[in-house]
Amino acid sequence: MSEQRWQFEQDGLVISASRVNGKGTVAWCGVSDSRTPGLFLRPVLRDLLEKMKGAEVTVSPLINFVKALDGGGKRIVVLFSETDWQRTHLQCMRAIATTLKHTLVDSLPS
Repeated sequence: MSEQRWQFEQDGLVISASRVNGKGTVAWCGVSDSRTPGLFLRPVLRDLLEKMKGAEVTVSPLINFVKALDGGGKRIVVLFSETDWQRTHLQCMRAIATTLKHTLVDSLPS
């Protein structure tokens, strides 16, 4: 199977996604200070959910997206950087992941 790639951008936030051989990756880069992030994110996440159905996905965090993927029954790995500003998010996501059957939360050195 050939690799598929997608990229979504808005105001300094870039969401890049790919899928190859049943494995998907979603990466979040940049910063968004939008007062209405859902206007951009909801359609992007709906689109990605369809594109990643049935794939083993590695994804940076957005809780509802992770929960929706977890419901699909495939393994999900949520990776954080070990930078100071992500530490709280990592701990929160680890706590949330205890309620999810297919989700692993881990960190990588910054």
